[in-house]
Amino acid sequence: MTLAFALRATPGTYAVLLGAGASVASGVPAAWEIQQDLIERLAAAEGTKEIGDPFDWYKRRFGHEATYDGLLEALTATTFERQALLKTYFEPDEQEREQGRKGPTAAHRAVARLAAAGLVRIVLTTNFDRLTEAALREAGVEPTVVSHPDDITGLAPLHTIACLVVHLHGDYLAPTSMLNTPEELGTYTPQADKLLDDIFDNYGLIIAGWSAKYDPALRNALSRCTTRRFATYWADPRPLADEAHDLLTRRSAAYVQADADTFFGQVADAADALADTAREHPVSIAIAVASAKRALAGAQLAIPLHDMLRREGNRVAALPLRTSGPFDGVGDGKAVEAEHERRLRMLESETERLLALVATTAYWGSEDTDSWWLPDIGQLAQIPAVSGVTALINLVGAPGTMMMYAAGTAAVAAQRWLLLVRILTETRVFNPYEGEHQPAAVHGPQSNVGLRDASERLHRQLLPVFTDHLTLSETAYADAWERFEYLRLITQHSAGRGMEAAYLRRTGSLGQYRVAPESWLREDLDRHGEDHPLLRAGFLGGDLDRLKAAKEAFDTAYSVTASRAMWGA
Repeated sequence: MTLAFALRATPGTYAVLLGAGASVASGVPAAWEIQQDLIERLAAAEGTKEIGDPFDWYKRRFGHEATYDGLLEALTATTFERQALLKTYFEPDEQEREQGRKGPTAAHRAVARLAAAGLVRIVLTTNFDRLTEAALREAGVEPTVVSHPDDITGLAPLHTIACLVVHLHGDYLAPTSMLNTPEELGTYTPQADKLLDDIFDNYGLIIAGWSAKYDPALRNALSRCTTRRFATYWADPRPLADEAHDLLTRRSAAYVQADADTFFGQVADAADALADTAREHPVSIAIAVASAKRALAGAQLAIPLHDMLRREGNRVAALPLRTSGPFDGVGDGKAVEAEHERRLRMLESETERLLALVATTAYWGSEDTDSWWLPDIGQLAQIPAVSGVTALINLVGAPGTMMMYAAGTAAVAAQRWLLLVRILTETRVFNPYEGEHQPAAVHGPQSNVGLRDASERLHRQLLPVFTDHLTLSETAYADAWERFEYLRLITQHSAGRGMEAAYLRRTGSLGQYRVAPESWLREDLDRHGEDHPLLRAGFLGGDLDRLKAAKEAFDTAYSVTASRAMWGA
């Protein structure tokens, strides 16, 4: 929990160090296991069967320690053959893929979640595998990768790199970079030492799966750093070896007895929970709304309000949950449901200020101020053309739906009919599945939020916006909500998009069901006829007959649906 708080308070100030223990659950062999197997293959190629300890045999046979370079040169003839041989250790075959082996572990995916949230930006690994990169890409993060000392030359300043992965001991796709013998691990190149000095001096450190026992060069890099700008956390399921314990004391590190999967999973979950609970204080939102009201009441153009709306709209649009997902790889059905709920709660939290400002501006504003935020509905309702879990992809458009309802309900409450019609018709999104632009209004809460009770949930979400900030009574809010919901449903139904489950009071009886706002619109149309403000504003082409026909078609369809529901059909 302490680490999760630190990551949230100072995002991007911690680096992760992953050792072999972080990959063990994947089924990828450790470096010494790979060398042992290569030595046994070499012995077999020479016709030697009983060799005892493979490393002792190799040293007796060739007079020096086994190295990857030497083994690969003896066993293969070309660079392509070397890479093909090593791939068998690190990349899954068809059977291993079906068994879920040699893929990113829970630890890798948790670290990727932290990186996608901007909380961690540097990952150091002593492993040859590319499981860290695979997990990051699953999470929508494209890392800068250093796998050879030469890659460090020309590397951009660390603070400018969104995500950096450093293979301290090399990468299996570059066999000449792989370090494993005591001599190879005794010292690093000057470039690597300089990079590590920079990281250990300026960043906190989160260590897991690393014993420290066989890496003197890395131990020395940690030992020579005397600054403690941020803390160090070290997770291991077993008591630390003497070498690790010495480093723990030198760095005043916190030891956590847990494996990498458990540790990083709990840290990522705690960080997510903190983001979910760290909702903006109601007072700060109230201050923003008060500022908006003062700006709208002024005689001059409300430039500060324009800027505030733009900042909030851009901030919500750039949320990692919207831009990078991930949209797949989150587990079974229950895991998807849990992840969907977590993301929805976070989006509800992140949009609080924006919805309050939009509702206020829609209620008190003018055609001039409408243009400051109206296009954002379409932008925030847009879903990406990606593959993955449909519910998670559609959730990207939820902020646009939330914004549409905040603005539409406010427009009805203020009787700003032209604005209402613009919300229902002008805000458009591109449907990547159908290849066409559509009004945002034909996609309601159920479409984007993906829950049967999405409309009711959104109604509860917006209640404090209207009762606290616009000081409407709950009755006035309920009336405005239902009238907007009714008109949106007529718009959706008349466009041939069916109807969604909506949070509306129902009147009548079996076969005669109507929604509560139906009588409001019917009586208003009877009273005003073609002079109805909705028609003068251009709703459904300003055609009274068309509006009446669309209304009746929806009312009939609703009655049939409601009656079937009562019979359980």
